[in-house]
Amino acid sequence: MPVPTKSRTRSTPRSSEAQEKVRQPLQSRSEQNLGKMVAACRELAEARGNLDDISLNAVVTAAKTSIGAFYARFKDKEALLAYVLEVALCEAEESTLQDIAGDPVWQAGPADAIVARIVHLYVTHFRTNRGLFRGFLRHYSAHAEAENPMRDANRRVGRLVMPWLAGQLKDRPLDTATFEIRAALQFLVSTLANMLLNDPGPLHLGSEELEPHLRRMVACYLGIAKAAPSSGRSRT
Repeated sequence: MPVPTKSRTRSTPRSSEAQEKVRQPLQSRSEQNLGKMVAACRELAEARGNLDDISLNAVVTAAKTSIGAFYARFKDKEALLAYVLEVALCEAEESTLQDIAGDPVWQAGPADAIVARIVHLYVTHFRTNRGLFRGFLRHYSAHAEAENPMRDANRRVGRLVMPWLAGQLKDRPLDTATFEIRAALQFLVSTLANMLLNDPGPLHLGSEELEPHLRRMVACYLGIAKAAPSSGRSRT
């Protein structure tokens, strides 16, 4: 059984690639400007859901900074977007660590309760960053880039949650349990991503019944106790 990881706060992304794309501050005001531009870019992404619709002028205007302040920290818009995404992904990873460290269900089980925690975390991450994630899903799909920070972050979060659930699946070998959990997470993330990109229905990202249905999907695939069936129609 893994040892709970203590929560730690990250004020900046940890990936070396993201760090390389932002220039180091020359003064404290530059650090403040960085925070304002990141917040402004995230707000614009949430509002528009399309990264191509976000201009540098819109970012610096919303942040109440300047083009000069932007180029003091970033090479170009692509560097800013990569940094903003990494900030959001690190927040998602941090909230996962906090949940694992603070909720005894992760250590004690049962398996279906851990599934509920996992589904809730993923749904929360997607809801919190729906515009940003939608924009980047479109971006990486259109450009077919080999390096995909969202995919890498999903693997990072998966590595945090998998050992706890695998430890509860005692009816199968550990390597089998680990593979099946990885597959279940793939199904879960694919379903949420499809909701962001296509919103096919009948469930939507804002539906109250979304989490119970996703819990049932994951639990059924893993062959564990099912979450309680929903009692009504989904609502947005």
